[in-house]
Amino acid sequence: MTTPPLDRHAAFNQLVDAVSACRVCPAMEGRRRVLSRLNGNLNARVLFIAEAPGRFGAEMTGIPLTNDQSGRNFARFLAEAGLSRDDVFITNAVLCNPRGERGRNRPPSRGELGRCAVHLRAQLALITAPVVVTLGAVALRAIEEIQPHGLTLSASVAEATTWDGRWLVPLYHPSPQAFMSRPLARQLADYRALGRLLREILPPTV
Repeated sequence: MTTPPLDRHAAFNQLVDAVSACRVCPAMEGRRRVLSRLNGNLNARVLFIAEAPGRFGAEMTGIPLTNDQSGRNFARFLAEAGLSRDDVFITNAVLCNPRGERGRNRPPSRGELGRCAVHLRAQLALITAPVVVTLGAVALRAIEEIQPHGLTLSASVAEATTWDGRWLVPLYHPSPQAFMSRPLARQLADYRALGRLLREILPPTV
């Protein structure tokens, strides 16, 4: 059941409070919980799910995919799709920045993904965007915990599939490292394809 629009903002504020109070992952103690109104439009028609906040990006700004090279790449990709941040909501499979022993970014563990799934599920219930875009293999695997889809990134990149009553579009993460698997030109083409898809399946806003 969809949360009525008048209640969505209050419910989102409650979720932000719950995330801020979350202490189930000891390795994340002292990290910023990156979920707030800065994540985007609660009435967005596109919901992007990335992997985790970067230590020089969202960990510092509180805004997903900003302030680092991944964020700069993402801004370019959004423009290629004909989107702005005002049009979308952006979150992560894990809402805190995971770091290794040397203090560098590391992929979230399976346990961290599983424990943070409760927050991802709550966001999906509140942000009822008809199109969900996962950024990278980790995000695609994370939503499998919410509703199975059986997709892999390499086989399904930039293809729209029905999932949990929505459209699901897997894309590569905008990090520079991802260019080794999906070159920049291909990723720009992926976002242009996303823009075409959105124009086809979403009615124009009034």
